[in-house]
Amino acid sequence: MTHRRIAHRALRVLAGALGAFAVPAVASAQAVCTDINNVPGFKIVLDDIQFAAAPADDQKVLMRLLISQLGSRLEDLPDPAPSRYHLVPCPGRTPVGEASFPPLTVRDLVTRDVLLEVWGDVFRPSGGKQLVAMNYVMMPLPRDTMNPFLQRQYERKIVSSPDEVVEWLAGFDEISAYASVGRAIRVIDAQGAPGYDSAKADFATAAQGLRRAYGANPVGAQKQLLEYVDAQQCALLRRARNDAAYKGTMRLLPQSTVDRTCASGGNQ
Repeated sequence: MTHRRIAHRALRVLAGALGAFAVPAVASAQAVCTDINNVPGFKIVLDDIQFAAAPADDQKVLMRLLISQLGSRLEDLPDPAPSRYHLVPCPGRTPVGEASFPPLTVRDLVTRDVLLEVWGDVFRPSGGKQLVAMNYVMMPLPRDTMNPFLQRQYERKIVSSPDEVVEWLAGFDEISAYASVGRAIRVIDAQGAPGYDSAKADFATAAQGLRRAYGANPVGAQKQLLEYVDAQQCALLRRARNDAAYKGTMRLLPQSTVDRTCASGGNQ
């Protein structure tokens, strides 16, 4: 399979993604992935990752392995228990495009504390390389300024076993980084001043993880997302400094420090 055919298939996957939530949000969430309603706390929804070279039975085994490894990795993150991410598998679900996430559906998922939805394709090895296309929907990014739908392609030398591909996927920094952006926004909206310090930590973690993932020269949607995260960090510093209800350390920052931090890209 050529790079052009791979890219075309990946774009078809994204362009059609998410049909199961195209019906009214509550009904589709219950019909397709009831654990969205049953699992408390902040959620990362994991739809099927399609392993092109794997028979149907092996596909199920590989997904169970990915769920186990990614779930354990999320549990190991140093987050307080009340705000920890919970991985919610949605077996058999393969989204098919942005049209499946109309605003009403996204709002419904947000009320159920869904931060991120993930799905993708692991293509057959070709030319000594392993190619993967992953799709992410971040919630709740403002659609008027940011595209919450992100697609990434990854490439590495062929590994010796499908298990190693799963281990590689489970280690993607981006998954927790994308979720951290959504959690920070959600905490500020829900808690106000008491959530500022937690949101600041999430924005910083997200920025670091995304810069590691994107490398020195992010482009397009990657650059836009980094600029958005930096702007949110800057806005939070200004808000904390001027919010009388906030009593934490950000309130003590001199205005010159806030201005300098914002001018340098939002990182304190």
